[in-house]
Amino acid sequence: MSVIIVTGLLLLGGGLIGFIIYLQLKEQARIDKLRKVAALNNQTRQVRHYLDDLPAQYQPKDMRLWLFSRLLDIFDELQRLSPDEKTRNRRQRVAEELEVFKSSKQKRKAKAISDEMMVINLRRLLDSLSNFLEISVRNKKLDKETFERYSQSIAFNRYKLSSDNKAFVARRAFLSGNLEEAIELYKKALVDLEPIQGMDGCKELEDKLKQMVVEIESDLKLQQEEAARLAEQEDEELTEEWDKFMEDDDGFTKKRTF
Repeated sequence: MSVIIVTGLLLLGGGLIGFIIYLQLKEQARIDKLRKVAALNNQTRQVRHYLDDLPAQYQPKDMRLWLFSRLLDIFDELQRLSPDEKTRNRRQRVAEELEVFKSSKQKRKAKAISDEMMVINLRRLLDSLSNFLEISVRNKKLDKETFERYSQSIAFNRYKLSSDNKAFVARRAFLSGNLEEAIELYKKALVDLEPIQGMDGCKELEDKLKQMVVEIESDLKLQQEEAARLAEQEDEELTEEWDKFMEDDDGFTKKRTF
């Protein structure tokens, strides 16, 4: 009888331990699921950030399409882990946005890089995107060939950002009539492109900036020549007035002597 009781107690104890382990595993699975859901939600915000805040000139059309498709995939993963009406609605809105983008014939508008803080923030965004692409390759969400192409684009744009900023400020100086300042800024914009010389698209940018320098230098030369001509003309007029004054003064002196 005692053997049966001991055996029963052992079985009961083993069952209790097994049940505790089961509960622990279930809780761990629940925690893992919550972590995955949180990570996926974070990814949706991250990709949305790239889509919304990265200006069109630094986001090629095919990269934007890939980001849209990646966002849809993330929502699909969320739905598999934790089906939710809100997630379905968010995915639907992204799918509609993607279709509008695909069908649109309107050229995307470039954004002016008007200050240094924008350069810093956008450079950080490009660095974040570069890291996201690396993770996507490791997770087989992006092929290596496309990754290399996107990485080159990001590397190019990190330097173009600073050049674009100086070109914007240079144009503002030109429109304000500060030609010498504009020339200096356009030349600095050219210097910013030196690290990416030889990359696709760089020569076109350099030629455009050089042309601006040549045109403004020509305008500045004409201004200086005109200023010199006016100064010379003013000197001549002052000399003529002085000569006339002296002639009048001489006549007045003669009359007084008479």
